[in-house]
Amino acid sequence: MVHDISNSTVPVQNPILFQNTNLSNKISYSPITGDFSIPEKGIYIIHWWVNVKNKGKNCDDKALSIEFRKFWPNVELIAHSSTHNKVSCCQTGTINGNAIFEATAGASYRLINASDVDFDLVPNDLYSGCVSITRIN
Repeated sequence: MVHDISNSTVPVQNPILFQNTNLSNKISYSPITGDFSIPEKGIYIIHWWVNVKNKGKNCDDKALSIEFRKFWPNVELIAHSSTHNKVSCCQTGTINGNAIFEATAGASYRLINASDVDFDLVPNDLYSGCVSITRIN
């Protein structure tokens, strides 16, 4: 599991960089690149939620979105999630997502800002986001 308590900006098409890790299932995470590295082949489930704030410069209402992608050895879209409604400029929303996926040994994965605009991570109570990945087979 990783989580974040910051209010950092995530530019369009960039990975979300979580700062706190609590990993116990051999999966490693780099807060510098946003890579989750999975050492063993298997079936995994990932769940994420992230509180975000629309950083659009034109104040257009936008649906904010996150994609879960395999990043190495090849790029592959695995899942996409977005805010339920469009979010006004400087307003916040929560993006939830999950996926069951087959991982190859040594592959790396990232959560990417797939929105049309930059967004900020916004702490709600304590955390601005949380991710958990569990091997199920």
